[in-house]
Amino acid sequence: MATLGDSVTERVLDETADTGRGSHQPAQEASRYLPRPRWLSWSIIAVAGLVFVAWLFLAAAHVGDRYGLDHVSGVRMALAQYFKLGTLYPPLYDGQFYGGTRFMPIPIVLHGSLAQLTGEYLISGKLLGYAVMVALLTTMVVLLRRLRCPLPIALILPALVLTTKTGLAGTTDMRADALPLLLQVLAVWIVASSTRREATVAAAALAAIAFLAKLSAVWAPIAIFIWLVTRDRKRLALFSVSYVGLAGTLTLLFTALTDGRMAENVLGLSVSGISGSSVLLAPYRFVHLMVEVATTAWAVVPLVALATWVAVKERHNSIYVVSLFIVFAVLLVVLTDVGTGWNQLIDVVVLSALVIGEFAARVQAGSRVLDGTAARIVGVALGLALLWVTLTGFIVTLAPPVRATIGGELSYREDPLSGLAFPGTAILSEDPYVPISLGQVPVVLDPYMLPRLAEDSPQAIPDLVRRIDAQEFDLVVLVEALEPIDRSWWTEQDLGVDVVRAISRSYAYAGRAQGYYLYEPREADPE
Repeated sequence: MATLGDSVTERVLDETADTGRGSHQPAQEASRYLPRPRWLSWSIIAVAGLVFVAWLFLAAAHVGDRYGLDHVSGVRMALAQYFKLGTLYPPLYDGQFYGGTRFMPIPIVLHGSLAQLTGEYLISGKLLGYAVMVALLTTMVVLLRRLRCPLPIALILPALVLTTKTGLAGTTDMRADALPLLLQVLAVWIVASSTRREATVAAAALAAIAFLAKLSAVWAPIAIFIWLVTRDRKRLALFSVSYVGLAGTLTLLFTALTDGRMAENVLGLSVSGISGSSVLLAPYRFVHLMVEVATTAWAVVPLVALATWVAVKERHNSIYVVSLFIVFAVLLVVLTDVGTGWNQLIDVVVLSALVIGEFAARVQAGSRVLDGTAARIVGVALGLALLWVTLTGFIVTLAPPVRATIGGELSYREDPLSGLAFPGTAILSEDPYVPISLGQVPVVLDPYMLPRLAEDSPQAIPDLVRRIDAQEFDLVVLVEALEPIDRSWWTEQDLGVDVVRAISRSYAYAGRAQGYYLYEPREADPE
């Protein structure tokens, strides 16, 4: 019988400080609490390796095409294009182009700066996403090992993240959710592992930068505040002052640099998608999205519940358990906005993995609630559950795109309208990437924000309707089919009913290309 920590692992464990729990038990003594069959340890490592290899294959194979992208990715690229051209946050409406976005500045600046080097927006965005996801997964492994989590478990938990659709898309979709998540995980880890003033200020800085990367990236400072309240009031005061000061300073700085356009865009439009019905539906949306795009994470909820129960019984004040509950609360608030969705779940998936990994470490090291035979049974059951869930997730989530990529079944061309449109073609597109691929500046920056400009720019929508009725555009490109017009996609999500009705009046369906729906000007009715 071999344990999850074999001789090499035990030496690493023995040399690694347990900064998360303050325990310094020798790894040889700790390992006896979690005996494992050798085949289980190697099976877990093999499945984790399979997931990582498949993920790296997809990343390399699709670095230069549109695989994994959607029209929201197009919005990110459009913002990077504006930055590269010298503008961070364009005006909401300047008489020709329609702005409006709720995306925070840090990812825009990073993507736009990288685009300055590459001269394009697709590959630069993909590379940025790859780098951040590698950093996030590496951080998870190192953090779990510092908590004395057994090596196979520390490897398969990050792999589990990639077997969810939200985790896989976090690599390629350019929504930049992984960046603020990485910064917040680092902030929480630093606070939990060091009491030094410098570390506390560094954590506050990371959390502040995370906020400037994503408006809803606030779970880390809230969790840290709650965790420090009963532990160290001096550190709490230092962290709070540092975080508020840094976040406020950065917000004011970017607002000044953009001549107030950041406040006009992000702060002015931040609650534009919230209504009474959307608030009531938030819990339902959470459950639905978890089942649809994070099934493997849903499957490990019992493990999270067990880990939480043990932590409560032992009165172990785990900052990762606290963080997970705060993430859940923040997510319910975020999902009250109809413009949010599945990409938000990556925080829940990663924090769930960290809670399970910390639990595995505590079981191996010895627990007042689970000890001896009970610990061994729970340890084996934990390993088997993670093995089964991750392997199933690989088969469902990763294997199909790998197989399709190898067989060349689908095409995700960098130039989706090749031969159909040219740099001089006047295009109105739901996906901003389409005009960007032709060297144009998109007429509409963000189709979701377009109908929400009416309050600040009441003339914007009527002007666009007039331009559509005048058939000013040679081609209208949509992500969704135009009909039926009165469905929620148009009434709540993109473009708005007035614009869609104008398209229906003045443009006729002309076919599909690379997944897009194309519409050309209708011919005038003969008199």
